[in-house]
Amino acid sequence: MLKTTPLASPWTWAVPLTGLFLFALIRLSGVNQELFLLMNHGLFLKPEAIWINVTLFGDAGMVLVLVLPFVGRRPDLIWSGVLAGIIAAVVVNAAKEFFLIDRPPTVLAVEQFHQLGHRFGGTSFPSGHTAAIFVFAGIFALLPFPNRLRIGVLLFAALVGLSRIAVGAHWPADVAVGMAVGWGSAFIGVQLAKWLPGEHVGVQRGTAMLLIFTVYYLIFLHHDGDKQARLLEISVPLLCLALALPGIIRLFRPARLAHD
Repeated sequence: MLKTTPLASPWTWAVPLTGLFLFALIRLSGVNQELFLLMNHGLFLKPEAIWINVTLFGDAGMVLVLVLPFVGRRPDLIWSGVLAGIIAAVVVNAAKEFFLIDRPPTVLAVEQFHQLGHRFGGTSFPSGHTAAIFVFAGIFALLPFPNRLRIGVLLFAALVGLSRIAVGAHWPADVAVGMAVGWGSAFIGVQLAKWLPGEHVGVQRGTAMLLIFTVYYLIFLHHDGDKQARLLEISVPLLCLALALPGIIRLFRPARLAHD
């Protein structure tokens, strides 16, 4: 059976509870807008492309390619991540449609805050980018990995979450709940992976093809992103694909058919 982090471990519960606690604190104190303005101005950096590139790592496609190097090496991570990503996407989109909370650019005057990159449309709550990157971090925390790697990925996820406020796309409450949704989805994904046939070679090949197609999509088909992040949007998928090649070759080599 799939080895996972014990339920009693702080790696399992600390992050989602922190997100929910921050959300409750923000809502009860009524400082969501004031805190957004304070953080948005405090996080502002020059050149503006810094935050625009950081926030790209919360894009669902970028999160998918980040797990590509583990193809053929860690099927537990790949399968758990795919299941968790589906759960997070359903929860985030359902919540956006239900709550219909406007984003900062719809509520605030343009001169009140820093709006970096594209003007954001749609609804705000919760932050999908934050949920996606915290799915990624949660998978590393809930599966067997060294603590130093877990901490590094968690800090990176927190930075991406902050970037959503820095670029003017989300309120702090959106980001707090995005943390909880992403980590909670990772937990459910890991539990489901214990019972669904993720290590079967056919499933591994199918998920590998999905990840490879994501590289193709980001490089050749995705034209709606920020131009200032375009180089990163091309180079990171190519790097991840290059790192994944040994695992992909091992997974698809004909000799493997004899063992299926």
